[in-house]
Amino acid sequence: MTKRLPLKTELLSRESAIKKVLLITFFLNIAVALIKLFAGIQFDFLSLRSSGIESLFDGSSNILGLITIAIAAKPSDRRHNYGHYKFENLGALIIALMLFGSSIKLGIDYHDFVFSGEQTRGLFGAIPILSILISIAVSAFVSSYEGRKGRELNSKILIADSGHTFGDMVISIGVLISIVCAKFEIFIVDYIVGGLIIFYLFYLAIQITLDNLNDLLDVSPVIKDRYLKALEDMQYVRDIHEFRARGNTTWMQIDFHLLLDPKLSLTKAHEISHEVEDRLRSLLKDYCRDIDILIHIEPDDETHED
Repeated sequence: MTKRLPLKTELLSRESAIKKVLLITFFLNIAVALIKLFAGIQFDFLSLRSSGIESLFDGSSNILGLITIAIAAKPSDRRHNYGHYKFENLGALIIALMLFGSSIKLGIDYHDFVFSGEQTRGLFGAIPILSILISIAVSAFVSSYEGRKGRELNSKILIADSGHTFGDMVISIGVLISIVCAKFEIFIVDYIVGGLIIFYLFYLAIQITLDNLNDLLDVSPVIKDRYLKALEDMQYVRDIHEFRARGNTTWMQIDFHLLLDPKLSLTKAHEISHEVEDRLRSLLKDYCRDIDILIHIEPDDETHED
């Protein structure tokens, strides 16, 4: 059995690992963005330019992710008694706001471009084809890499960006189709794919917002009833009620009322509460590593009131 690292060491290791992933994906996103923007501008492909702007945004979101992860990894202090974990959710929401802004700006540009009566037609060539093939390959790698690391490190930032990047790959395939269609002078496909990219960005912003609002609004995670039943089956434990929890797979706060045999001494009741706490941590160890548990001990007798 592998011995687990102390919590502080584990959190620092997690921060370092996430930063490494974000730095790698940052440079890949910037490189792909510049290639697509160059090809899109030079060969007049609306879909390719839009995809390039979207990749440029990916790079800037990686920088934001690095900043928020550094803050989220800080230990608790006098002003943040429960730690800084929610800064990661806040960073994801800022990314969502940037996506909303980007999609609206691209939508305005798209409207002006399509309805101005002066549409340019994309020029088929090896450079646009090569640029989008590179984009597809890089997006496939980044999505797989970030997804695997995100699940391994329980990182909201990485998991959100992995899904985003997978969408980039799908969009890039659409861009590839629009470039091939230009070879046969079917230019309407370029406009359609460009519009779909804008709608995708807006949809993605909504998804990221919903995923992270739950944590910021303290929506309770699902704690299986069998876990609570396991605690209630422990010796001297009469009942568990007023159970509350908030957090996610990275951090969690739990508190509940623990009814014990009224004949127990205060020392023994305190000892039992620690056993219950240790048991609960053991049950949740594969779901969340950093759990803060507060137990209210109560005697199960006639004078008891909730």
